[in-house]
Amino acid sequence: MLIDLHAHSSGISLCCRIDARDVLIIAKEMGIDGVVLTNHYPKYYVGDGNANAFAKKYVEEFHYAKRLGDELNVKVFFGIEVSAELYPNVHLLIYGVDEDFPVKYPDMYDYTQEKLYNVVHENGGILVQAHPFRNGTTVLDVNYLDGVEINCHPLYGTSCSDELIKIAAEHGLILTCGGDYHADTYRPICGTYIDDGIDSGVGIGRFLASQSKFKLRIHEPNTPAPKTMEIEKTAR
Repeated sequence: MLIDLHAHSSGISLCCRIDARDVLIIAKEMGIDGVVLTNHYPKYYVGDGNANAFAKKYVEEFHYAKRLGDELNVKVFFGIEVSAELYPNVHLLIYGVDEDFPVKYPDMYDYTQEKLYNVVHENGGILVQAHPFRNGTTVLDVNYLDGVEINCHPLYGTSCSDELIKIAAEHGLILTCGGDYHADTYRPICGTYIDDGIDSGVGIGRFLASQSKFKLRIHEPNTPAPKTMEIEKTAR
């Protein structure tokens, strides 16, 4: 099944213009079987407030979306997109952890890359850098990354797929693909193919970590149709 590994909803991600219901309806209309809800997790959403309260709200939004997905027959999986305070404009995607992860680590946005990588791994997950090269960023230390994302958000002109495929091959990294859809552009038809039997975010993390080949659907910005690619993973 085709799963968009990078999706948002307005219940948490303030830059997203539509509710989780519309996110799922539009994905289904585009032939996407499901999404990993990777809402934003930045420090400025908490401000002077309570990080624990925000973490609980974050998890509640996932459960809301999951209930909608069950009604609409669209798969919804748990994920996180952390805005890393120590690395300007860098966002890190967490897959394969239980939904209580934000409650256990409510201040994860303040962690070093190494610390975040370690706690993610301690909880059975993987760490993927979202949309490298956007806004002048570069790929972080590959020793504390499991993968890099090919991101198809139309506003940024390119997915950087050629560069990221090369980097992943050089360092034995996982490759993922996601749309980062916020309803401020057309909906890219993209994602990562996973086995039909996977039914949880934890399962997605395990699947990605175990693969020697990744099948991606990449919708390059402002091109009429997506392309499907199978990319071999090299040993680390």
